[in-house]
Amino acid sequence: MYKNSLLANSVRFALISGAAAAAFTAPTVMAAEEETVERIEVTGSRIKRTDLETASPITVFSAADIAATGVSTMEDFIQTIPAINGGAEGSSVNNGSRGFATASLRGLGSGRTLVLINGRRFASGDLNSIPTAYVERVEVLRDGASTIYGSDAIAGVINFITKKNFEGVEFQAQYDQASEGDGEKTLLSLTTGASSDRGNVVLSLQYTERKKILQGDRGFSECPIFERDGEKVCGGSGTIPYGQFFNDNYSGHVKDPETGEVRPFDQAIDGFNYATTSYMVTPQEVFSINGAGRFDITDTLSTFIEGGFTNRKSDQLMAPEGTFWGPTMPASNPYNPVGEDIFVVRRLRETAGRAFTQDFSDYRMVAGLEGVVFEDYDWDVSYNFARFVDARLDEGRVNPDRIDTLLDPALCDADAECPEVWNITEAGTLSQDMIDYAFVPNSPIVRGETRQLQANISGGLFGLELQGGEVMFGAGYEKRWEEYSSTPDGAASIGQIYGVAGEATEGAYSVDELYAEMDFPILSGVAFAESLRFTAAIRYSDFDFLDDSSTNTKFGLEWAPIEGLLLRSTVATGFRAPSVSELYSPQSETNLAYNDPCEGYGTGSQSATVKANCAAEGLPGDFELSSNQSSTITGGSPDLKPEESDSLTVGVVYSHDSGFSIGIDYFDIEITNGIGTAGTDNVVSGCWESANFSSPLCDFVEGPGRTGDAPHSTSPYRTALGPVAGVVLTNANLSTFQTSGVDFDISYKTSIGSGDFGAVLNGTYLDKYNYVPFDGAEKVETAGKVAADQWETTLAVFSQWRTNLTLNYVMDDWSVTWQTRYQSEGEDYFASEDNLDNIADAVFYHDIQGTYFVLENTSLTMGIKNLFDQDAPYITNNQDMNTIPASYDTAGQYWYARVNVSF
Repeated sequence: MYKNSLLANSVRFALISGAAAAAFTAPTVMAAEEETVERIEVTGSRIKRTDLETASPITVFSAADIAATGVSTMEDFIQTIPAINGGAEGSSVNNGSRGFATASLRGLGSGRTLVLINGRRFASGDLNSIPTAYVERVEVLRDGASTIYGSDAIAGVINFITKKNFEGVEFQAQYDQASEGDGEKTLLSLTTGASSDRGNVVLSLQYTERKKILQGDRGFSECPIFERDGEKVCGGSGTIPYGQFFNDNYSGHVKDPETGEVRPFDQAIDGFNYATTSYMVTPQEVFSINGAGRFDITDTLSTFIEGGFTNRKSDQLMAPEGTFWGPTMPASNPYNPVGEDIFVVRRLRETAGRAFTQDFSDYRMVAGLEGVVFEDYDWDVSYNFARFVDARLDEGRVNPDRIDTLLDPALCDADAECPEVWNITEAGTLSQDMIDYAFVPNSPIVRGETRQLQANISGGLFGLELQGGEVMFGAGYEKRWEEYSSTPDGAASIGQIYGVAGEATEGAYSVDELYAEMDFPILSGVAFAESLRFTAAIRYSDFDFLDDSSTNTKFGLEWAPIEGLLLRSTVATGFRAPSVSELYSPQSETNLAYNDPCEGYGTGSQSATVKANCAAEGLPGDFELSSNQSSTITGGSPDLKPEESDSLTVGVVYSHDSGFSIGIDYFDIEITNGIGTAGTDNVVSGCWESANFSSPLCDFVEGPGRTGDAPHSTSPYRTALGPVAGVVLTNANLSTFQTSGVDFDISYKTSIGSGDFGAVLNGTYLDKYNYVPFDGAEKVETAGKVAADQWETTLAVFSQWRTNLTLNYVMDDWSVTWQTRYQSEGEDYFASEDNLDNIADAVFYHDIQGTYFVLENTSLTMGIKNLFDQDAPYITNNQDMNTIPASYDTAGQYWYARVNVSF
């Protein structure tokens, strides 16, 4: 019978209980089994306890919980957790993507969310490097843990616990396809393990592939939408395949491709639809192999080893390169349409597009010893080595000097390799010989390395006991080394690739840390105190590149006045040193969406100050943009200082024998000296709202000279095409952050008929998400808004409500699961009555899955994600694809099938 199958039982447990229930019903379950359950270590503490519930709010997801959602990657699972918010990287990020998948707890940024494997760091932090088949459970700690894990744990911790005592063989195959017939996903995995009376070994292999979806393959994103005279029109970029040209006499003109006449550029007629050659869902291929082993040398001494390797090949595709810098077409060029020197921005449509490819390798090796001394003290020593190598190849990049040569007859004649003079103002004139001459691949390499030496000990405090039990302690030492380097392509290093950073950067630092924590069980089994305990932790950190050391503390209180009811609270200080990549990553150009205050200012609702500044730029009252993206400089800064934080959580957990459980936790996190950027929208809005451009934010706008773009004829801040240019958003200690809200988890399980029913509702209400971009700036309040994510430098919907409702029904040989994922609307932070749509709508996503247990060791699963094919909503001030892709499902409905065999 299937009931005896380990696989079937694990799936059945997940379907009946749900992740949220498993996370917070522990007080009653464990109380009855305390004498037989061994002490375990839970994320957020090194002290081993017999219960899962601590003062800190933790959610535990089992491997079966993950499988019940139908995902094929950890990215797809983690980014649906309600406590995740903001604009983390993933499959829907094309422009500026590194191929990474990241997680951002509380929307505070992936750099403030510490991702661990078995409680230890790995160099990349890329969720793609963690295969689903190898994960036994995921523990999400939703408060700060700097005292236990050191820097980067300000927002919380996501700890992936891998399989260590696995026995047998498990094979899994899954295939997904979007209802449009594209975006195919494939998952193949094999996990095997064996045990003896002295130890265990496990080996896991996994392969996943995700195929592309183009923006032009979906109706809502098939062309860039522009708003003209109160109507939505299909437009595009002003960098077009037959060139838009400028000089003092011609401000935005084209040579009409039909008539050959020179006329003003018309957005509706001439705009270039870049969606047809841009990815909506980026493709990738990932192979991983992971293994672990443990051997008991004696009854009190064991050795262990872990190893992992992941190779990811990922791609992004954007519209073909353009001559965004506006090269000069001299009057001497025989094809010059006006007989004057002009500078031309032209889309090089004869090429296939700008293709960005990463061949990314992630390595991890851990070795250590663990044991027990003096019968009661657990100890371990380990050395962790992790490295990633990111070999990148960008194709479709242009050498600006050679474009200049192609346009100037004198320069072309002087260069024996120049094929011929180019007619840049007509489409289809860039020959293959010209492409071979003027285009150059870019192949930079980025490396990162983490080495970590740890020693920990925990146990009873020399027999000291309180009324509630023995006082426990944990203590340890950690030495960590971090290294980073970015080596540019040779052509980039001499400035021969447009828009590509040419300076090599590298850096390293080390840190020595000591920590200690205490657990005081004050009372137990008395009136109004089934349990009362107090916890305290402290950590000392000394970074070699900082002038001062740091000491951080955390205190927790747990009170169970009656059986099944737990009241809890934590207060903590946090510390986050700048990461090695924040310090040393190269400064490079990207293009970020923003809301331009001068569009239609003549008849718009802008303030008098904005209108005066727009007029001072020499812009017409009916000023329009052909692109809402600003050329922006991002990257690291070696002058960064640490962040500091204060956090508070207060919660209540109640569970009843009837199968009902509820948990509610309030959180409040404040960050000072926060590392981030001022944000393009904030910079432009604040600058233009100041009289005569007097705001300090204007210092961040250095104009087209910083990025090498063609200058505007009247405004020093803009390119010839109109967008603000040269916005400097390199990392800086600019911001203060405050976020607060409530997490809630409710579950119920019961028997109905001949089966078992389970319901789980978990969610997060975001009450505040405020930040001050820099000293003296006005506070930006983004809860319930569409605003710039200060970490990811992209627009995101900071929804006030994010919830998941899961309903399950399980019988002997089949099960069915329904999940509804909800996120509330977001209003454009810079909403204007002139916009057609200032609201990114609320969405409900519905997923359904059915599993049939064919044999004792085989299950067949089919499911549909986004059952009703909910499109991503339109908003005027969008990031890309006419929406906010980091916050919505852009691919639409997906069907999937999975077979799982274990023996």
